Amino acid sequence: MSANQVLIYDGDCKFCQLSLDFGIRHLRTFPRYVAFQKIDPAQFGLTVDQVRTQIWLVNQDPDSKQPKGGHLAAGEILTMQQNPFYKLLGWFIKTPPSSFLADVLYRWIAKNRHRLPGGSRQCKLEDNYFEN
Repeated sequence: MSANQVLIYDGDCKFCQLSLDFGIRHLRTFPRYVAFQKIDPAQFGLTVDQVRTQIWLVNQDPDSKQPKGGHLAAGEILTMQQNPFYKLLGWFIKTPPSSFLADVLYRWIAKNRHRLPGGSRQCKLEDNYFEN
């Protein structure tokens, strides 16, 4: 576990919870985690829209880097692992040009998570184009 890092996820989405459970069970090194519904995203430098649409890995150190969202957060968690396969997979997810494909794949999964195993209506992201 990384004491300074926190993974922020959608606690209302069953697909997200299943993914989190998978990570906790199969990855030796895993950050602390919290559902975005239980925090004020602003305290981590994020907006509600940001935490609704993807996971975020934030570092609580005062001199920390910017939060990492989506595929970059997943890649960072994988590179924390001792297992060389996970480390390599994390590197590919974070490093161009393969990171572009990882980003597209992550965004597709996030947009369609309500259709994936464990998904429900709560997981579906609605367009907010017309909101003021």
